[in-house]
Amino acid sequence: MRVSKYLFSSIGPMAWRKIPGFDIILRLVRGAKGKTRKVMDTQGIDSFKQITITLPSSPNLTRYNVYAPWVQELEIFAGHGLEIHNDGPFLTRLGGRPPLPNLTRLTARTGADIDSREMTSLLSMFICPSLIEIRTIIHKRDIYSYLEPFTVRTFLEKIQETCPEIQVLEFYPGRTYECPEGYKPGDRCRSLLRSFSNLRHFGSSSYILEPTTFAIIGNLPHLQLLGIRGFDMENPVLDEEVSIPETWFPVLESLRLYDVHPQDIKALWKHPPVVKKLVSVSIRTDPTTASDIFDDPMDGNEWIEAFLTALPHMTPGLKNLRFHVADEEGTRFQISQNARDGLSDLGLESLKLKVGNPYGVDKESEDEAYFN
Repeated sequence: MRVSKYLFSSIGPMAWRKIPGFDIILRLVRGAKGKTRKVMDTQGIDSFKQITITLPSSPNLTRYNVYAPWVQELEIFAGHGLEIHNDGPFLTRLGGRPPLPNLTRLTARTGADIDSREMTSLLSMFICPSLIEIRTIIHKRDIYSYLEPFTVRTFLEKIQETCPEIQVLEFYPGRTYECPEGYKPGDRCRSLLRSFSNLRHFGSSSYILEPTTFAIIGNLPHLQLLGIRGFDMENPVLDEEVSIPETWFPVLESLRLYDVHPQDIKALWKHPPVVKKLVSVSIRTDPTTASDIFDDPMDGNEWIEAFLTALPHMTPGLKNLRFHVADEEGTRFQISQNARDGLSDLGLESLKLKVGNPYGVDKESEDEAYFN
């Protein structure tokens, strides 16, 4: 059945506005061949779907050029692995144009053992002037979409050159053999972060809490949501003696801390400019983690009691709280009636407390990442 041009032009932009997987778009290239198979990860524990797209040497982009301008939101991997073979002629035929010229939101979420260089390459391919949101998020199996530390500078420079008015930015530099203690930004990367003055939402790893970087993030004038994700076996990052001016974090209203050291969480709640105006807080941590990884575990119940009883006073306008504490032993922690009464007095609109589940992925929270 033939579809009228009017109906096609009316429905097409709505149907193709949000696409789960770049492979769907590449199949519009005449002569493109796709193959799907299930493979095991490098540890032989989990399997994932691997999609391979092979593009022709002389690609015909007639259909592609009709649909591509309609796409505004793209999730590159849609939780799968993706390989693109022979993309050179395709990119040449585009003549320097972005593959999706009207893209506003770009997300990378994969459960595959994708090499970080490939991740960075694909992200860079889609960065275009219309983008307002770029996110690499965690997969539900606790597999992270990491960037290699040495690629971060190039990644941020590409954003600054192409879409400097970016509003949502989420990326996680991973640990490598060359960088076993985790990523630490140099002067150039700090300067790039400072230039993104239009950021509303920012999420990255615990280097954010280092004094120089924390000062930069604190002075972003429009930042409403801050997300920080730590690593296992990580020492505290935030200097407990740091002085935070009242002018920092002027509009921050949501703070999300996943796997951040409990000592850093405690230190953050000593600073009203960071926490006093918050309306939404999400925390997942192991409260037994000692300040030094070689020390004996701390009393988790003591940390929980101290934090939750202080929370109503330090964050009086809180409306939404998600609080998940657990350790590797599956300890059943306690929340006292006194702490519960204090939370009740806040008049919370949403409260989720989880204690003592095996430490790992929070199935309820991870797929939503930070910014949905």
